[in-house]
Amino acid sequence: MQFDVILIGAGIGGLSAALALQQQGLRVAVCEQASEPFVGGAGLVLGASGEGVLQKLGLGEALNDLAVRPSRIAFRHFQTGRLLAETTAATGCQAGRTDLQRALIAAIHSNTRDCLHPGHALVDIGQDANGITALFAGRQMLRGSLLVACDGLRSPVRARLIGDEQPRFTGYQVWQGLVPMAHLSAAAAGLGEADTWIAPGQQLGCRRINRGAQLTWLALARSNRWSDEAWQKPSGIDSVLTAFRGFDAVARTVLMATPREQALTRGVFVRDPLPAWTQGRVALLGDAAHPVAPFIDQATDLALEDAMILARAIAAAGPTPEALQRYAAARIPRANALMIAAEARGARLTTLNPDTYVASAAEDAGYDPVTAPV
Repeated sequence: MQFDVILIGAGIGGLSAALALQQQGLRVAVCEQASEPFVGGAGLVLGASGEGVLQKLGLGEALNDLAVRPSRIAFRHFQTGRLLAETTAATGCQAGRTDLQRALIAAIHSNTRDCLHPGHALVDIGQDANGITALFAGRQMLRGSLLVACDGLRSPVRARLIGDEQPRFTGYQVWQGLVPMAHLSAAAAGLGEADTWIAPGQQLGCRRINRGAQLTWLALARSNRWSDEAWQKPSGIDSVLTAFRGFDAVARTVLMATPREQALTRGVFVRDPLPAWTQGRVALLGDAAHPVAPFIDQATDLALEDAMILARAIAAAGPTPEALQRYAAARIPRANALMIAAEARGARLTTLNPDTYVASAAEDAGYDPVTAPV
């Protein structure tokens, strides 16, 4: 069987692209090297554009059921918890990554049961005038018209396309964790649906997810050196408690309540924006194309936007190299601009004085991947 599109990677980007392509009547294969089609993780933040894509994909009801919509985001002084600034969260929501992946998988399976291919580790790619051949470990082989790499920050397909690119270390370490709300003591009674503690060179953001039953957090701190950009699990709560020892009792209560198996850490590395995402019948999507440093909460939105624009481009031009070129041309300016903005915010964080903190401007709510030109 020849597929119209072979997607490499079953994260949010790959799964949402599969569902968007299915809606266009295309034959899709999603190949994931892991034995399970989802990898779990903590929480994610969706803005207006990302939520709009999920609505278009028919997941609006599922999202309403599993997400939390904060009415406001509070920014607090790291030592005292004093409110520094507050923004109104007019759009967007907070959700568990695993919850969203499962909802996407269920929707894909409702269309066809043979779309997902776990246990498929990509070994090689071959292109010719009529299509592309993907070879996987164990001599498994699939044939398609196009191949789209949704294989994440350390994408092997990206390395094939542009060579041995070395990422740059930002000087930050990041931790993430997931805490059942039932594990939190009375010390965290004042915790809202979205709170961020601000310190010089450090931030700790906490968001409620899973209908408010869980709390996901992301912590950033300066680090002298770090050799690996992959998530390390478990990270050890001791390291984040040491790095954030000056934070107030509520913040530290959250960290101490985190189960060891629900804590991860990694170094924050960045890559330079790419001028091109395609090579013939192969294209990049999501973090494989535009790994955004975690100084802004738009990585998930960007992947969902990519998925929608990709499907619309293929619907317009067919499963051809031209469609991939149209997709990349429509996405590169926005994605690269946000990569640069994320690095700039990281530089600002390095010298931030929490006593003079001013909340950043809201995301660009005017961008709509469902209607943007392709």
